[in-house]
Parts: sequence; structure tokens; C-alpha cells
Amino acid sequence: MSDSFGFFTLFCDPVFRGPVIGSLLMSLATALVGAIAFLGRKSLIGEALSHATFPGVVVGVILAEVIFPEQEAIALLVMLFGAFATAFLGQLCIESILKIRQKADAALCYTLSSFLGVGVVFSSYLQQSHVAWYRKVQLFFYGQAATMTDLHIYMYAALSLGVCIAILLLYRSIQTSFFDPVFAESIGIRKKVVSSFVSALLCVAIVIGIRTVGVVLMTGMLIAPAVAARYVTSRFSMFLQLSAWIGMVSALLGNYLASEMIMKGSQLVYLPTGPATVIIASGIALLALLLSPSRGSLVKGVRRWRFRRSCLIDNLLKALWKHETVSLHQIYGWNIANKWFLHRTLATLQRGGWLQKTSKSIYGLTEDGRKRAAYMVRLHRLWELYLVQHLDHSLDHIHHSAEEMEHFITPTIENKLTKLLLDPTQDPHNQPIPKKELL
Repeated sequence: MSDSFGFFTLFCDPVFRGPVIGSLLMSLATALVGAIAFLGRKSLIGEALSHATFPGVVVGVILAEVIFPEQEAIALLVMLFGAFATAFLGQLCIESILKIRQKADAALCYTLSSFLGVGVVFSSYLQQSHVAWYRKVQLFFYGQAATMTDLHIYMYAALSLGVCIAILLLYRSIQTSFFDPVFAESIGIRKKVVSSFVSALLCVAIVIGIRTVGVVLMTGMLIAPAVAARYVTSRFSMFLQLSAWIGMVSALLGNYLASEMIMKGSQLVYLPTGPATVIIASGIALLALLLSPSRGSLVKGVRRWRFRRSCLIDNLLKALWKHETVSLHQIYGWNIANKWFLHRTLATLQRGGWLQKTSKSIYGLTEDGRKRAAYMVRLHRLWELYLVQHLDHSLDHIHHSAEEMEHFITPTIENKLTKLLLDPTQDPHNQPIPKKELL
């Protein structure tokens, strides 16, 4: 590859044009259908149906080579139709097993293993008798986007356009059926019909994708963009759009990385396009799982840590409020948190101007710290009084609840409690409730 190779060359070069545009079209269709299947809880069905296409691929290759050996376009259609036919049969098999009241996981495992087993038997026969045919079968089993041509672009463009039009036409029906099934039934939208439509789309999307990423990795392109999009947005329309964009970006980057050559000594090593696309889509999904602003695991962990730290600050201030000065040894004895966390919190309070160090290991509250501590005590005792007067809680069971709730009481709630309790001066234990002071 020359040094002048650029990103936009992927769309113009005759060698790269087929894989890139074909992969983009595949990713668009599979991401949209995968998102709908994800919401309809059919993701695992996609795994079973992708493997169920394999015997159809083998039969399609045999028929294409026997009947249309010189007509590539018709041969490709025959192969894709064979894959769709056995995927559809796999769907019927799953539904039939479910009707006899077998569990869904049993139905999926049976369909996946039995159809894949039939396909492997047929392909093993071809491996011995027709090696060239067997190689074509392998293109669909493992995927080989790098050998796609302009013919695949036209074919997949038509199929992807059909998928997009079908989703647009039935968008409202799908949305209503998923999010308000009772209303959908009342206006004549039958859930079974919508489910069958989604299953048919799933079969089509799998047929589109197996030539690029293969039977083995097909589920990755169905699920990964949907998982990433679901962790970013809760709007159905935005969910579909974002899923489609993530799928196409994954395909584009996968092709770009696969087109770059990595030098290892004197040997040139190429990254397979299909696996690269799936890896990137899975990587984006992993980042969404970790870093999503609303639902990301890492972000949630940071929020939990900050809340814990905030609670520790409040509890430490309340404890210090009862003493003019206190030693570090006494603070350790309160067992509020471990020593490392306490040292960090004490340093934070000092930086914030709420705590001062009067001597080497003696601490005392500043005026701002005293006001903040008194405010937390006020919230605690207001909530205790509310529990006793309005919820009939016994005195023995109110402290723990107040310890938890004091961190969630906003100024608005505090004002309402003060008004409801008639601006009280004592809590249920006859302890004074501090007056509210400006912080």
C-alpha cells in the first residue's frame, strides 16, 4: 500500500469500495433491526437464527454452482435466499418448541445446535468433493468483507433500503406495541403480528450481515450497537438513530483499520475486516456501559463515591458539633470510616474552611463549619419529629431513618417540614432543634 493512501480512498478505490460501502449498508440494516430486537427481547433469537442460516448457505451454494455457474448475481441471490429460508425455518422451529411449553433457552439451544450441525455435515461433504464450493461456504460462515464487490453494494443497498422503509412504515406500530401494549391492543395492533414482523426483519438483517462478519460473529453486530445506544438515550427514535450511527461508524473504522498494514519484520499482517468491525462495535458498547452519563457503571461508581464522601463529611461535622475541640484519636474512636478515608475527609474540611487544626492533633469547627453542622442536626431532628408526629413511628426506630434521610432533604422539603411541624424547637427526644442560619 502506498504512503498516499487516505481515508476517503476507501470510497473511491475499486478494491476497497465494495467492502466499505457493503459493510456500511450491512451495519445500517443490522443495527436498526438489532435495536428493535433488543427492545423486543429477541437478541438471543438472533444468535440462534444466524447459526440456522448455515445449512441454507450450503444448499444455496450447491444450487447456485449447479444451476447458475456463470451468473454471479443470480448465484448470490440463491445463496442469500437459502440462508433466509433456513433462518425462517429456524424461527418456526423455535415457535413450535415454545408452543409445547418448553423454556425459551431450550428452544434456542436446540435450534442453534441442530441447524448448525446439519450445515456442518453438508459442508464437510463439500470439503471432500468440491473444494471450491466449500471455500464459498466458508465465506459466509466466517465472513470475508474484503472480497465484496460492487455487486454486493447493489444487492445490499436494495435489501437495506427495504429494511429501512419497512421500519419507517411500521414505526408507530412497533413503538406502541413495545411501550403501551394495552393501548396497542385497543386500537387493533396485535402484538403477535408485530413480533412476527420483527422476526422477519431479523432474518433479513442476518442474511445481509453474514457475508460481512459471518455466521459466528453476526450476533455481535445485532447487539453491540443497540447496547451502546440504550445506555446513552431513552428515546425510541434517538435510540434507533444512534444505534444505526454506531453500527456504521464501527464498520467504517473496521474497514479502515483492516486496510492499514502492520509491519512485523518483513511480513505484512492484515486485520480481518469482519472481526475488526465487531471488536470496534463491542468496544463502543463497553465504553457506553462504563461512561454513560446516566447509566454507566463507572459514572455510577463515581457518583456513589461522591455521595458516600458527602455523607461522611456531614456525619463528621455533626459529630464535631457536639464538641468544642476533639483529638484525632477520638475521631478514630467514632468508627465513622477507615483511617485513610477520614484523613482525606479532614483535609477536605480544612481546605473548605469548615475545620481548623488548633494544635498538632486537635481539631475544631470554624464558624462556617459550625453553621453547616447545626443545619445537618436540624434536618435530622426535624425528620425524627415528622416520623413520630405524622407517621406514628416509635422513638426506638426513628434514628436510623433520620440518619439516611437527612442527606436527601432539600431546602424546599425543609421549609415544608418546618411549616407542617409549626416551626418546632425540640425533637421527640426533647433535644433542641437548631435554628436555621445562613450558610
